[in-house]
Amino acid sequence: MTDTRARTYSLCMNVEGFMRNNRYPRDYNIFQKDDGTPLTAPEALAFLTTEKAKGRKVIPMSAACGNPCTHADNGCKGFDYTGGGCPGRYSESVRVDGREGVGT
Repeated sequence: MTDTRARTYSLCMNVEGFMRNNRYPRDYNIFQKDDGTPLTAPEALAFLTTEKAKGRKVIPMSAACGNPCTHADNGCKGFDYTGGGCPGRYSESVRVDGREGVGT
């Protein structure tokens, strides 16, 4: 039987791809600490270099995503840092303006 429940996926970023395709320091201002304060370009570069040294191909773009995942109770198996990213979690299916949509 096919599972028809809606799934939500969190975005991830390819570490090597970001470092290859973005200019330092100009494009490194998109990263934040857990408390929401921005990382400086040198801090962001150090973070990405550390993640790459750990063998991580991709990193989550959501603080809620990780391994273990905060959404494990909704079917998430945890973020795959080796390249698979977010495996997704089950979401409630909701109706919005007469159309089927996905809630969080």
